[in-house]
Amino acid sequence: MIGWPIGVNQVILDDTTGTLGNGVILDTMRSGKKKSRLISTSAPETFPVSMKFTREEWDVFKAWYKTNLRMGALTFQFPKIAGTGMGEYRILPSPSWSQLTARLVKVNMIWEEA
Repeated sequence: MIGWPIGVNQVILDDTTGTLGNGVILDTMRSGKKKSRLISTSAPETFPVSMKFTREEWDVFKAWYKTNLRMGALTFQFPKIAGTGMGEYRILPSPSWSQLTARLVKVNMIWEEA
């Protein structure tokens, strides 16, 4: 299991929320009738996550995301967002970031519980 990068802050900002996974898919039959069915009986929860990193932490995080997680293809271990203990997460789209100050970066991500 891939761990969080060493030396990178693990504090998630307070504006993080969670959503229950969508386990339904809609199909259109040949007759034109729409039909819904379950994709899975256990759809994963997703969490929009925001974190603040120093420029140095951001550089370490970017390298970890690209090489260790293979641009989000692999999962990583992190303390559970909703609950106790450790959880396994995947970063869905590529993280977006904005520079807050010359030394501080805010990173926005969507994590899916694996």
